Amino acid sequence: MNQFQDLWARFHEGHRPIGYRLRQGGAANWVRFHSLPESKRYAETDEERGIILRRQNALAAELFASDPCWLVQTHWTTPDGVIDVADQNDPFAATRQFNLEPAFAYVDDEDEDDEDPSSWRVHAGVTRWTDRVFDELLADIAEDRAGFTLWMSEATGSVFAPYDGGVDLFLAEAEQVAALKAKYRQWLSSHASGL
Repeated sequence: MNQFQDLWARFHEGHRPIGYRLRQGGAANWVRFHSLPESKRYAETDEERGIILRRQNALAAELFASDPCWLVQTHWTTPDGVIDVADQNDPFAATRQFNLEPAFAYVDDEDEDDEDPSSWRVHAGVTRWTDRVFDELLADIAEDRAGFTLWMSEATGSVFAPYDGGVDLFLAEAEQVAALKAKYRQWLSSHASGL
């Protein structure tokens, strides 16, 4: 085992390091914030792209301040002979850009969307959240050009998991969920499920 694998097991035992899988698996203290007003999914203007980056940087700063966190990308393995259209976007460029190291691998036979078990490789590296440093990666995630990416606090295990449409947060304490919901209430979904 390596340091990230140990920390992941300590904070998120039984969960995969993918935002939607954490949510579907019932990870504690989840809250979702939308990236654009009125829950709009994709930006169409530079102004909207700016809103996405401001919101996501603000939320990440709430979780990490300047403390160490792990940047994580979970890679799917495309079987031989299969062409995956997502691979055209180089969805894991950030793994190279940020020098993420192999952390662990797993086979997922629980994904309802796949008939066959799929192989996954998790890459991770320690970093610090710095305002605007990850903007290019956040923009790629918002446009669905990047693979599954999240950041995890080294100290608390809190997770910041952006996706094309918003951010899922998995916080260490329920009180943090309530505080962030109150502070950023205009960014919440109006749907009763929080989605």
